Amino acid sequence: MTVLGEARTDTRRRRKAERPQEILEAAFVEFSRNGYAVTTLDQIAERAGVTKGTIYVYFENKEHLFISMVREFTKAATEIVHGMFEAHEGSTADLLRAQFSFIYDHIVSDRRRRDVVRMLIAEAPRFPALADRYHEEILRPCLDMLRQAIQRGIDRGEIRKSAIVDSPQVVIAPIALVDLWMMMFDDRQPLDLKAYFNAHLDMVLNGLLAK
Repeated sequence: MTVLGEARTDTRRRRKAERPQEILEAAFVEFSRNGYAVTTLDQIAERAGVTKGTIYVYFENKEHLFISMVREFTKAATEIVHGMFEAHEGSTADLLRAQFSFIYDHIVSDRRRRDVVRMLIAEAPRFPALADRYHEEILRPCLDMLRQAIQRGIDRGEIRKSAIVDSPQVVIAPIALVDLWMMMFDDRQPLDLKAYFNAHLDMVLNGLLAK
């Protein structure tokens, strides 16, 4: 094979490797613009510059594509938060402080993630299977990580036993409020996210830590 032929082969391989990401980016644009129900795979394919058949090479159907898109946006941040738990050797209070700080800096402030939440809220009543899949594949693992952190503190005598272990949603509920607030009031009643974060963390630590 000539040098030119090798270069063309490398380019094709690189383009093929990049194709799933390009499809996911196109899906985000179309889902954000039109909503889940209205968006078609034909529209996504056209935006991505591929055929509809190419989408099926990587994704089973529209639901799989949507969940894969959400997973792609959250994967890196989730892995970092989990890595903090695995590597942390200090107090549980410091672990939670570090995790929540990262969440606010890199997740809460992510407008694309908030657009996905908006789509899910709008579409969940009509597509409960989509909401269920989001819960099982994305939300529940996050709750499990939080539950692990709380249990770590209990095992070390740093966190008191309470009903929160079985309902960790209570701990992250203020983050859901941030999403709703920004969707409805951000241009008229903007939040001071730094002050809000400090208040949230103060509530969490004072509610969890053993006295």
